[in-house]
Amino acid sequence: MKNNAKENRYWEIIKRWIKNFFTKNIAIKVLSLVFAMLLWGYVLMTDNPERIKSISGIPVNIDGEADLAARRLTLIGGRDSIEEEISVRVRTALTAYADLNAEDITASASLNGIASKGTHSLLISARSSTGQVISISPNTITVEVDKLVTRRIPVEVRTEGELPENYWMGAVQVDRTYIELEGAEQDLADIVRAEGIIDVTNRTESFNQSILLKLYNAAGEEVESSALFGSMATAVARLEIMPTKVVPINVDGALLGRYALPENFEIASYGTALENNVARIVGDEATLEGITSLSLETLDITGMTESVEAELAILLPENVKLIGENTVNVQVVIREKTGSSAFTELPVEVIGLANKQTATLSDETASILLDGRVSLLSGITRGDIEVYADVTGLAAGSHEISLAVRIGGEDVPSDLQCQFVTASTVTVTITE
Repeated sequence: MKNNAKENRYWEIIKRWIKNFFTKNIAIKVLSLVFAMLLWGYVLMTDNPERIKSISGIPVNIDGEADLAARRLTLIGGRDSIEEEISVRVRTALTAYADLNAEDITASASLNGIASKGTHSLLISARSSTGQVISISPNTITVEVDKLVTRRIPVEVRTEGELPENYWMGAVQVDRTYIELEGAEQDLADIVRAEGIIDVTNRTESFNQSILLKLYNAAGEEVESSALFGSMATAVARLEIMPTKVVPINVDGALLGRYALPENFEIASYGTALENNVARIVGDEATLEGITSLSLETLDITGMTESVEAELAILLPENVKLIGENTVNVQVVIREKTGSSAFTELPVEVIGLANKQTATLSDETASILLDGRVSLLSGITRGDIEVYADVTGLAAGSHEISLAVRIGGEDVPSDLQCQFVTASTVTVTITE
């Protein structure tokens, strides 16, 4: 019990002392603190002791590239291939310690001593705008140097995307077929082509401007152009983009003498090899609006009796282009006129009866209609036509026989069509 009472009194004394420290003589204590701070500031201003600070992540600048190029040498992969960063230790005054950072330090290495291709180690130097650099880590940088060479690389520019409906584009025109690239021999060895792309998606106006070219190796992989010596690879590309319109070709107006064919001849049909006899033209919108059809050079068919085929030029208005060939194949089918001749109540003859056979017919006459060339029909008379029923090999009795026709003792010519106006069959009754 006595020990507990002593501990309690001990803690009570500590509590009273802490309370008195923070509640009594506050003004004196604040004044003492301010005085101490002023005294510390005075010491810093008059003495300003030095401290050492380590700073990392400092890039290394490479000097002397122009001099290296003058010796026809260059860095493999270009300046971007050097990604070395160093750390430095700087001795600086205490007052500058907090503000000192990587931006206050410059580090560099010089290429001036390099005279041949290969691997070279360069000494790094560093300076601080505040204080003194006392160590660099690492203190050297390794670079790969190669011959500086020039190569010609073929250029191709292509389009991608789709134009709006009813628009046309021509072939891409490029101001050069190749570009000259300068760089490390090793870097240029893999480059086989330079390619530019024009995106024509929703374009309605012609394209004429410089485009950036991408470089590719034989495997089709892009090669980083930053490794090259000099400016970026570019080319000026031109691409004509214009509205289009589909218009009919006026073949009818191209046929001279169509009404001066020989008597009994006519034009059966005419047209072009183009689908639907239409062509697609290109021009400015105002010009296209006034065009309703296209004319052809003329074709004289006066007095012709046979079909004709010819290649005719399409006549285009000024400032209008044609998509496709400027000529078109025109076919004109010329034929003799056709007609019809009717022959009625022609006697029906029975042929092929055996000896002692007789025959009677259900219909003694028949009527036919002949269709064909007028000149052929004009030479056929009633007496030239024979309608018959062939009963060769048939026995006595009634038989349904199809009627046949001969003209001038021969079968009906292939260029004539014969049809029966009356029944084309007849019942033949044979008796013996």
